[in-house]
Amino acid sequence: MDISDEIQKYRQEIKSERMDMSFGEIINMYKDKEIIISPEYQRAFRWDEQRQSDFIESILLGIPFPSIFVATNPDGKWELIDGLQRVSTVLAFFNELKDENGDPYPKNGLELVEGSLIKGLKGITIDTLPLEYKLQIKRTPCRVEIILKESEFKMRYELFKRLNTGGEGLSRQEIRNCIFRGLDSRYSNFVAELSNNEIFREIVNISTLNEEMMYYEELVLRYLTLKNQGTRYAQANIQDYMDDYLESQCREFNESIVNSDRQLFENIMNVLKGLKEKYIFKLGRRYFTTSMYDAIMLSLSEESANLSQINIDELGKRIAELKERKEFTRYVGSASSNPTSITNKVKIAKQILLGILEA
Repeated sequence: MDISDEIQKYRQEIKSERMDMSFGEIINMYKDKEIIISPEYQRAFRWDEQRQSDFIESILLGIPFPSIFVATNPDGKWELIDGLQRVSTVLAFFNELKDENGDPYPKNGLELVEGSLIKGLKGITIDTLPLEYKLQIKRTPCRVEIILKESEFKMRYELFKRLNTGGEGLSRQEIRNCIFRGLDSRYSNFVAELSNNEIFREIVNISTLNEEMMYYEELVLRYLTLKNQGTRYAQANIQDYMDDYLESQCREFNESIVNSDRQLFENIMNVLKGLKEKYIFKLGRRYFTTSMYDAIMLSLSEESANLSQINIDELGKRIAELKERKEFTRYVGSASSNPTSITNKVKIAKQILLGILEA
């Protein structure tokens, strides 16, 4: 296929249109549940009071801002893809933003802080803003780019990834959680379930920011992908590999495999809990590394590893030994997630931790 054919092929897979709407119309559509901000996406509303105030100030001053993007669902409703911070700011300022239970969102009732140009914004709320300016905000036009439901699923996902490139863009896992639920939410729910395992969270112990960006869920998906699909992959990077795996599981959900993986994950967590070590996945100065995570998790997932018979004290000593082995640490670094590095690290880990020799 030459470049012209490729361009035409993908152009045909994207069906879109655009229109201008006022923020008042967007607010009404949101209240009527005609435009959806899913809970998985809404959790990424991260603008602080200063950034929200700056955007309200921009609207009042008539400063242009980028388009928002929505995708049309099978029932004709719109799902917000790009523009979360801007739309949520306006909804929260007007006290209209709701959580997944239909209750007022915590960031509602925004009290503006001093603007870069308009100092008098400080302390202003929707209740104290003069009517003239409330109406000005509602009447401000917003360009809406609409990705129609006829667009191919992969293209919708590709657009989502490319659009979320701003300072408050979604992580890859947040994007997956938004988009792939449109296929089948059961596998995403399973990943979320495992990510909430108390032992897992205690052992991994990531920052609040990484938690908000769904890093616990990403680590679970990483483990399931490498365990079930193998450590060698042809995709450009491991994130794309995880995308393809999740899509396959959403399209062909297998409850028996899910149940088996759930039990194995819980068994591994119980083994690691027995180590009574705070930073099991630590390597060097870093308290958590995917190198140790992959090595330990995938080794303990081996069919020949009898988890109920593992000597916990001996396992702890062997993990400490693994961290010191130069043949292992040579694969740690900037390319530690490429297929060759992962494969070699897991191979070495199985040998040291379990005595498993692979050709």
